[in-house]
Amino acid sequence: MEKDRGSKVIAVVALCVAVVGVTLGFAAFSTTLNIKPSASVSPTGSTFNVDFSSSDSAVETNLVTPVKDPDSITAGNATINNAGSNPEISGLTATFTEPGQSVTYTFYVHNIGEYDAFLKSITYNNTTDGSTFRTCTANGGTTDSLVQTACDDITVSVKVGSEEAVTETTSGITGHSLAIDAHETVEVKIEYASGGDRADGDFSVEFGDIALLYSTVD
Repeated sequence: MEKDRGSKVIAVVALCVAVVGVTLGFAAFSTTLNIKPSASVSPTGSTFNVDFSSSDSAVETNLVTPVKDPDSITAGNATINNAGSNPEISGLTATFTEPGQSVTYTFYVHNIGEYDAFLKSITYNNTTDGSTFRTCTANGGTTDSLVQTACDDITVSVKVGSEEAVTETTSGITGHSLAIDAHETVEVKIEYASGGDRADGDFSVEFGDIALLYSTVD
């Protein structure tokens, strides 16, 4: 496949977000990642409360602006919603024009409850209509086999506190504590791998949600 395809547009779109097409020379990838952790337990007479935050000093729900590499690519700001029993952050969106680009969102988890919290798992859930975390669909006359090859080079990694960054479900985490009134950093990186394959036209990528599970027991 020739690398110079003019203004072919490749849209990468995640769960619950409309397809966004952007013509940027080679190909464009746009994706949205929703993180919806199970992070609230309420024992009788006490509270267990772990929330997302845009700040490391207090629980704040300002927009989270990503770091883009290179800075010329397009990415959306993420929104935090701590209402209800399961806090979530959504709107993590990147538009890639070629392999070797990435977008990184950095935000925080605060333990504002009355118990120490322990990270137990990071779960990559399947897409709504798929059997995998990532589902790629060719648009128009794009060759599906090329889409599936390029799809493998688009990943989402999550790093929580001192844990190693992961790109798939990780369970059985032990010894990862978050003390009362403490916080830790969460980094989510959407990446189109350097040297990754290209498709010959438009295609869409849908990602499932990623859940962080905190518990009162290690």
